[in-house]
Amino acid sequence: MVQERSRITRAKVLEAARELIIEHGHEQVSLKDICERSGVSNGSVFHHFGSKEGIIRQLFRAERGAYLHAVQEAILAHEGDPCDAFAAGTRAAMRYQAEHPVRYERLIAEFSDSEWLRQNVDVWLEVASEEEQPVIEWAREHFASGALPVLQPAFYQAAFLGPTELLSRAHRQGRLAGELEAMGDDLAEFVSAGLKRLRERQKAGKE
Repeated sequence: MVQERSRITRAKVLEAARELIIEHGHEQVSLKDICERSGVSNGSVFHHFGSKEGIIRQLFRAERGAYLHAVQEAILAHEGDPCDAFAAGTRAAMRYQAEHPVRYERLIAEFSDSEWLRQNVDVWLEVASEEEQPVIEWAREHFASGALPVLQPAFYQAAFLGPTELLSRAHRQGRLAGELEAMGDDLAEFVSAGLKRLRERQKAGKE
């Protein structure tokens, strides 16, 4: 019973914080705002999270984790050339951003390259490692067979996720016209072709 009440309280606080940050941005939201929106007392919030910072850390972890998990699932579910699996991951990333534009911007994008993230890089690294580990395990056999170019995990993540985040930022700023999700197909083709070219170069180097 106590554990269930605790779970409900934490969920109320996180949902209130999520709503407020989507509405105003994390820098404009105070602990008092979160308490008032959630109906949870200041003391209870401190008991469960320690501070506003503790709430934001857990919220960022959950949101970034959900985003990366959608990408991970698309990669692992793909059948065929493993280079095309990362193209599927690119499409999934762009689809997620297109379907949740404000949520993605407020709860993920606004933290990128921010002072907050530099101070809380451990959260980012933890969730990234957790979501990329199944992909690394899946990729091992493809590295061994030569079906995937041998590159560091961070290189892969930057190569197929970095461009999606830059494109969506340009779209939010009005510098890029058109449907965001539709751009995922072009970007996916770009990613796939690049990985296949690197694969060919590595194979040629071994001959």
